[in-house]
Amino acid sequence: MEELFVVIPKLPGVRVFQFSDGLQTSKQLADFCQQQGHYLEIAALDDSVFEEIKELDVKVRRLDENKERYNIRSMLFDTIFVNYPLKALKNPEEFLRKNYRMMKNAGDILIFCQQDEVEKLGKLLEDLNFVAVNPIEQKSRVVMSAKKMHGWAKV
Repeated sequence: MEELFVVIPKLPGVRVFQFSDGLQTSKQLADFCQQQGHYLEIAALDDSVFEEIKELDVKVRRLDENKERYNIRSMLFDTIFVNYPLKALKNPEEFLRKNYRMMKNAGDILIFCQQDEVEKLGKLLEDLNFVAVNPIEQKSRVVMSAKKMHGWAKV
């Protein structure tokens, strides 16, 4: 996962968000953001993940997938990591719409998925006005990277 941190802008005031799949990835991201001085929020979409990560020294929240908005106080994020498996969600399309609304213009999203999900996920991201959709091959998984198109699209 650490090789993906190059996507996070090297600027002051950067905000990063993660939908966590467990302690290992969240700890790596928390350590990196702390070293760089970035603001980080981590969300758990199920109780078991929340119990694993709740002691990290960053803002950690338990979110319900069906919540109307995921970001508090309309805070916008530069980079979003989705380590949580999309196939575990009831409505992946609505989940990605909510992510789109919480991203800054030209913000990045990185979604971890399986090889057999790449084509369908790529099409869904394009349909939701994400641009520069590309798979990044990892050891056992693929990471789909995409950018938020500048804010005039209605999603």
